[in-house]
Amino acid sequence: MKVNKEWLEVYNKKKSIMCPENSLEKYFTDRKIAGCKIDTLELGNIKITSGEIVACDPTACLDNGVSPFFDTFPKGEFPVTASIVVDEEEEMASPIALVRIKFTDNVPVSYREALYGDEDLSEIENQGDFFGIIVDTGLACFIDRDGYNVLAEELTKREEADEDFDAYTDIYSIELEKSAKKHPKYQYPDGDWVNYSINEKNNAVLFSSPYGEGYYPVYVAEDKDGNICQLVIQFIDVELSDDEDDE
Repeated sequence: MKVNKEWLEVYNKKKSIMCPENSLEKYFTDRKIAGCKIDTLELGNIKITSGEIVACDPTACLDNGVSPFFDTFPKGEFPVTASIVVDEEEEMASPIALVRIKFTDNVPVSYREALYGDEDLSEIENQGDFFGIIVDTGLACFIDRDGYNVLAEELTKREEADEDFDAYTDIYSIELEKSAKKHPKYQYPDGDWVNYSINEKNNAVLFSSPYGEGYYPVYVAEDKDGNICQLVIQFIDVELSDDEDDE
């Protein structure tokens, strides 16, 4: 995606404050953070065919109006991993804290918010400020732009053919239940994630947002050479939650 030069200049000045307040990498390496038990869960691979990635509520595909981030990402198949804040009393109910696409094995040294290139950056003033993606149904997803376009077309056709069609009820809830039966660890019976096949070339990885609807930040991780190595969505920062509990 082409980005306005003036916007990019402001972005480059402010991107250092549009970053997570605490480390994201340790959610995938440490077993405990701020007294909370942490585990990881593999969600399968995602197929990136265009190098342009969309993160959104999957029901938003019906609107066909969600843009990919302005960054260009590596093409290929890459593992998707969830970080889980484990409820040691009832593990299947444990919430997803973060989900990442791992493009390389290089260690992230910096993070910046993944943006579309048209945000009003004057809104960003303090460390940790973010725009985030909109979640309306309690579900978010990662999907390549090509897959998004195919899915949006299919959902639109089904809605036009049946006015009672509901993408969540008629597709996603069914696929989530299948995933929960096949991969029950850390899932409710109605499902908390699914690697959803769109066609032979495209898929989407769907996952539940523990706080339901809201805005959630997505971050581009870069290695020591400035190359993109991960894309991460954050739902929970247990260190911030711990600080808030102390207040």
